Amino acid sequence: EKRTSIHIYRIFKTEIKEEQCYDNRLESIILFQARANTLELNKRKRYKQEDPKCELCGYKEENLIHFLIECKELEESRNKELIKNVKMRIKNLWQERYFLKKKKLKK
Repeated sequence: EKRTSIHIYRIFKTEIKEEQCYDNRLESIILFQARANTLELNKRKRYKQEDPKCELCGYKEENLIHFLIECKELEESRNKELIKNVKMRIKNLWQERYFLKKKKLKK
């Protein structure tokens, strides 16, 4: 049985609500566009018989995987953002646990 994306979406999306994973930060916008397949990557140029190569590093085809993971010219930016996000997650987890412990001690 072939399942379409809309079929899977209907199974898992049980209520209409605002998703909290997107905000107006650049990373969030890129994530949304990647998930919605609306990033304007050069891969689309192949349909117009134009050159689909990455303008940053010259790789033969700028596709989603190349843009998000492989492009060497974006590597330093990706690493800085990754480190920043990991630090923020650790800080948030620590704060959550700290406040939970504090609440338990008050009881």
